Parts: sequence; structure tokens; C-alpha cells
Amino acid sequence: MEKIKKLFKIVFSKEFILQVIKFGIAGGTTSIIDWGVLAVCVRLLHMDSMVSNIFAFAISVTYNYWANAKFVFDFDESKGKKRVFIIFVCLAAVGFAINQIVMYLGNKVLGYDPLIVKVAGIALAAIFNFFSRKLILEKKRPAAEEALAVPGEELQADEAVPAETEAAE
Repeated sequence: MEKIKKLFKIVFSKEFILQVIKFGIAGGTTSIIDWGVLAVCVRLLHMDSMVSNIFAFAISVTYNYWANAKFVFDFDESKGKKRVFIIFVCLAAVGFAINQIVMYLGNKVLGYDPLIVKVAGIALAAIFNFFSRKLILEKKRPAAEEALAVPGEELQADEAVPAETEAAE
């Protein structure tokens, strides 16, 4: 139960909500770029939707790194910006794989329009991308550590006084 309380304390904090909003804005603009490149490749250039999706990903992930680093996350660059970028792209590639699976199933297997299916792929990939970046790339913040702390946890087991004992005295 205590872990659930900790999670709610983090998820409903002003800092977390603001970060989710910023991620949504950065992701929204990235999605417009991603979807737009896909539309141009499929509708105007008559390219295969799967190949088009690769081009859309390559262009949008570059913009997305910049937007996330500038506005959303405080990436831990103590091991170098190049390493952070490589990890970012690897995580984005997993998100892309999620997107490609959705595109394949929705368009190639079920026959839905690729531009409609793309919306579902973006949504699923966005959930993965936010939490993977937050957990793997972001600096550990004192506020997050404080939110995870359990009151009285810093006391030694033999120093903690149960509330019933205090009330009885």
C-alpha cells in the first residue's frame, strides 16, 4: 500500500504533470512531422507504407531528441552527450518497432488505412518512449527521491517508536 501512495505522490505532483504536458507538446509536434512525412511518401511519392514509415521515423526522431533535451527531460549527460543520444535513438528504435508492428498488423493484415493506423502506433510508442526516457536517461532528481521516501524510514528499526506506544505514555 505504501508503494501505491508513493506512486500517486509522484504521478500527481505538479512537476510530473508539467513534464507530461511538455512531453505531449514535443511528442505532438514530432507526430505531426512523422505523420506528415509518411503522408508525403505514401500519397505523393507512392512509396510503400513500411518504407515510408522508416523515412518518417528517421526525420522525426532527430527533431524529437532536440525537443526532449531542450524542453522535457534533464538528461544525465555525465557520461557524455553522444552516449545519451545513442541510448535515446536505441529507445526510440524500440518505440519505432512498436509502431511498425502496429502498422503491419493494422495496414497489411487488417487492411486499414496506414494514416489511421499510424495514430494508434504513435500512441503506443509514446507511452513506451516517455517512461523509458524518464527511467533510463533522466537525471535522478532530489524531489523524486523525496517523494519516494517513506516517513520514518531513515530511522533505525530500534529507534522507531510505534504511534500506539507514544499515545499510551
